[in-house]
Amino acid sequence: VPAVVAVVPTRNPGPWLETMLASLAAQEYANLTTLVIDAGSVVDVAARVAEVLPNAFVKRVREPSFAVAANDALGTIEGASFYLFCHDDVELRPGAVQALVEEAFRSNAGIVGAKLVDWDHDDHLRSVGGSIDKFGFSWPIAEPDELDQAQHDAVREAFVVSSATMLVRADLVADLGGFST
Repeated sequence: VPAVVAVVPTRNPGPWLETMLASLAAQEYANLTTLVIDAGSVVDVAARVAEVLPNAFVKRVREPSFAVAANDALGTIEGASFYLFCHDDVELRPGAVQALVEEAFRSNAGIVGAKLVDWDHDDHLRSVGGSIDKFGFSWPIAEPDELDQAQHDAVREAFVVSSATMLVRADLVADLGGFST
């Protein structure tokens, strides 16, 4: 089973952090490691992380930017085949990591994104990726607050996926030098 490192950059997280970590703990993926990057929180989050996910690693950095914090994860845990970048306010459904890895192999994709729904209204779509128009402007595949009626459940190519939940091949991240800062 390919090694996946879930990277959760956070800074002064609210009560949703525990829900996010619990959703990672509930994944049945056999080779999943979690790394929480505390990007300059006023209060250290290590105790909160340990309470929900005792085997997770926590790394403190000073830079509050998502990109810099995510880049700090690279090489921190050796042997990763994939990095699963997750915002601290995302809740993964059971089987999400397995599905993302399977799709990465099935489609030979370097990056795989998830369908994102609203936290309070899980029948409203937040993102299913995006494309670009003929002028080079980003264009979402789903309309803002579009009702989720399984119309975007099929796998499709996208020009961009949200960093809220994004699986990236480790070799691709290394070749690109991480996120642009």
